[in-house]
Parts: sequence; structure tokens; C-alpha cells
Amino acid sequence: MLAVAAAANARLDPGSLGLALARRWSEAGERVLFIDADASGARLAPRLGKATHSEYSPARRGLPSLMVARQPLTLPLLAEHCYSLDTARGSLWALFAPRHPDGAALASRWLADRADHLGALSAERRVIVSGLLGGGTRFAPLLAAAPVVAALSPVESTDQAKALWTVCRDAGLMGFGRGQRVVVVEGESPLRDDHIAVEAGMQVAGRLPVIDDERLLRLGGRRDRGLIDTLDEIAKRLLALWRLAAAENLEAAASRLPAADADPFTAGLFAPDAGPPEAADHVRRRQADGRAGLAEAAADPAPGPAVDGGRPGEPDPRRAPAPESRRRRG
Repeated sequence: MLAVAAAANARLDPGSLGLALARRWSEAGERVLFIDADASGARLAPRLGKATHSEYSPARRGLPSLMVARQPLTLPLLAEHCYSLDTARGSLWALFAPRHPDGAALASRWLADRADHLGALSAERRVIVSGLLGGGTRFAPLLAAAPVVAALSPVESTDQAKALWTVCRDAGLMGFGRGQRVVVVEGESPLRDDHIAVEAGMQVAGRLPVIDDERLLRLGGRRDRGLIDTLDEIAKRLLALWRLAAAENLEAAASRLPAADADPFTAGLFAPDAGPPEAADHVRRRQADGRAGLAEAAADPAPGPAVDGGRPGEPDPRRAPAPESRRRRG
């Protein structure tokens, strides 16, 4: 599951970006389920209707009708309650949240209680959920359950990057075992990607210009070619992260080892109270070398070179010293 979460100062609606990414995945051949989980009152359905000259009623097909059904989440049930946004192929399904804030909050809480069910659906359809970023929101359980989270936020200064890290920490997104967390930078930023990674604690998945929601929902034509290419690149990176997370979870289940992101040497993220690291290459080194170090630790219990920046030849601090008899035989 991919969660697209917008910071409070983001100008673009998270549902608009989430649906645009779902369309890119669908165009690439994936079968996608997009869920608008905005707990503040959905604006996406009327915006999409205006942009496409159609009508999308959440009460007729959407989260309200799905909740009333009171049945386990299955693909046949979802087919009855989802809008098919590419009716020719049926590869993109969409569920819209209620428009009233009270109903939207209830729907978001209902989804949060079924986060595990949504994760299980990912075997058949790639699930993308969208909502607001912030600690204590009803969207938080879905963020915590998602192996990949893309935070949408402007990052116009170092202070804004640090503030984004704080918001993500308060939302429970930072720390070991939290999966892949990246940022989509909205608007112009004078900061380089590696500098943002240091201060925000997340790698940059891409940068989007400041655009209105209606334009993003009706992309097409020559003038939008550059924006479509940008979205394609972001969508490819997020899909690659999702596949990596799925492969690691399957590998961990098969070998009965903890998933790579549950290991502090491979998480690539920081403990909630630790603050950002000193250099972005520390993040990249932990992500690149983590899986190799974990496999080596499982295959050979003898002391060896430390991973994650240890000096060559020093024992790995995670391993107990080998018995004296074994060292003499070696």
C-alpha cells in the first residue's frame, strides 16, 4: 500500500496527487485501487466530476455505500462499490470519501480499522490511499500500516525541511521499522535533494510545480507533456519502492527473519528522538548496505567487518564473540 499524505501547508490536494499517480500506475499496466481517505471532507469527487464533465457520487458508489454493506473487503465487493475510471480495461478503481466532514471522519476511521485488509488486497491490486499528514489524525493508522509513504510538502528553506521532519515524527512516521518514507517537493526549492534528505530525514522522490487540482485531474495534450513526464518519474520511483518493500516482506516471511526495515542497521531512517544524521550519504549507505549486511549476519555467525560505517576489520557489534576454541581452529 502506498499512502500519499499532504502537509498542512501543501497547496495541492493529496487526493489529486494520489489519483494522478494511480493513473500513471494504471497506464503502466498495473491494476490499481485508489482510495480517497481525506478525513476533513472529500473535495476530490466534485473536482474530478468538474474536470471530466462527469458525476461521481460517493453515496451511490464509494466509501459510504461500502460501509453500509457490512461485508469483508473482497475484490468482488469492491467491484460493486468502486468507480471504474478506465472502463475499457477496468485497471483503475476509485473509492471516494463522503463530502461532509463528519461522514469523512467516520469513513477514515473505518478504513483505519481495516488497514490490514487493505494491505492484503495489494496482492491483487496496488492500493493507493490519500489523506492529510499530521499527528493524531484519523489517517495516522493507515500511514503507519503503509510500507511506502509519500509526503507532499513545499520545502522552501532549511527551516521548512526541519519542520516537515517534526511533523512526520509526530505522525509516527520516523524511526526504525517504519518502511520507506519519501517527500514530493511542491513548488520551487533552493535546496538540493541531498540537503533536503538530511534535514527532513527522507529522500526526495521528485519535485512538482505549483499547479491547481483541476489541471492535475485533466492532464492531457501537448502543453502538459512536461508535467506528465515528471509524474511518470515520481510514479516509477514509488512503484519501485513498493515492489522492494513487498519483496523484502516476502523474503523475511520465507526465512523467518525480521524485515529489513525492522533492523536498525538497514532502516535508512532515524529514531524519533535522534534527529537527522550529519550527512545524507549516511542514509544512502544504510539503505544500500543494509540487506547485504543482514544476509551476511544470518549466514555466518563469526565476527566480521561491521556494516553501517564501521571500520574495516572491526568486529560487528551486533554479534557475540566466537568461542575461544573456534578462534584457535581458525
